[in-house]
Amino acid sequence: MVSRNASKAIIVILAVIIILTSGCVEDEGEVGPEQLYDQSKLNVIKVTNVPVVDGDVDQLWADAPELTVPLGETYDTQDPASISDCAGCHAYDSDTIVTLKAVYNATHLTVLATWPDPTASFTRGGSWSFIDGTWVKQDPEQSEDRISFFWPIGEIQGDPYDTGGCMAKCHIYYPTDTDPHVSTHGIIDDSWLKSGRADMWHSKAGRGAGLTSATSLGLTVDPDTHEVVAGTISTIGYADDKYVDVWANDTINGEDGGRYGDEGTSAYSHNRIADKSRPKYMEKDPTDFTDAMILTQSEIDAGETIGDENTGVSDEDAVTYWSKYEAVDAVVPERILRTPDGSRADIQFGAVWKDGTWTAELSRDLTTGNEDDVQFNTSEEHYFGVAIFDNSRHGYQHMTSRMYYMKFI
Repeated sequence: MVSRNASKAIIVILAVIIILTSGCVEDEGEVGPEQLYDQSKLNVIKVTNVPVVDGDVDQLWADAPELTVPLGETYDTQDPASISDCAGCHAYDSDTIVTLKAVYNATHLTVLATWPDPTASFTRGGSWSFIDGTWVKQDPEQSEDRISFFWPIGEIQGDPYDTGGCMAKCHIYYPTDTDPHVSTHGIIDDSWLKSGRADMWHSKAGRGAGLTSATSLGLTVDPDTHEVVAGTISTIGYADDKYVDVWANDTINGEDGGRYGDEGTSAYSHNRIADKSRPKYMEKDPTDFTDAMILTQSEIDAGETIGDENTGVSDEDAVTYWSKYEAVDAVVPERILRTPDGSRADIQFGAVWKDGTWTAELSRDLTTGNEDDVQFNTSEEHYFGVAIFDNSRHGYQHMTSRMYYMKFI
């Protein structure tokens, strides 16, 4: 048996150990959630219910760890000729970063992306203006804000820069005489691949994003560029689901290079007649800027528009209704939004631009069974890249990331 004195000694020793140990823990400080994850990866945490896809950051995102993704871009964004210098993109030292979070449940993956952008751009170069009494495309170099995700399917090899598919997305102008893939368009689009395939989630502020819902509050719009410079604009709809294959020249795949649409119909069609001289439709009485800039098939079917599928909007009708667009600093959009089908309808998208910041949510089934989609296995890590497109950067430049791994927790 242990004597009473010995028992007291043991108790004292244990007390000292507890005090010393607790002191060490206190000195080290509490372990924060961010210290539990590999900070070089996008860590996807499991939740019971995934967030509603609307671009509104609700409480379900609070515990998801954040990945900060620096982007690369050409050296001089104001000098179009400098865009042929790829070193800037590969330096990943631009002033713009994207922050990412991700959550999943038994069936869905949802990604949250946030990035700065001083203007919200919904206008493309093919949008229509009647400001001078005739139908014209007012600014042919404009293109709406976008975010893209690039998910390799199997092994891929980039060409010519061996960057895993030329990073997340290539949409870069080259002077024709220095073009590594000769194109009469001068546009090199969407990832040079020697082999393999990648899934691309390509969300576009002016195409598909506002199909389900589009609202705004307190907007200030630049009347010349038709960009939103202050206020809040919210859109819900679809991201365009595409895939990237081996690059093809423009005699095979036009300006799209290595990009191809998934099976099914996309979330938009062209708002132009066959000879491309005028829009098919314009709204008769748009309620505000957001309504004017987003034209849907349901609005056409409901008789809220003027125009014709074949002959388009006449000059006489344009004279009558163009003042409605001028009053809200809008133009007639180049796309008609419609409900997609097939695997083009896989990705839900919701985004909010508020006073210089985009916040976007994208959600998709973990597995779709479609060969043009990446199938997410929660026991594996998945390779990905991300890119954004800012309309203000002379109309044809993406800012791209290096490739990262996503890990399900």
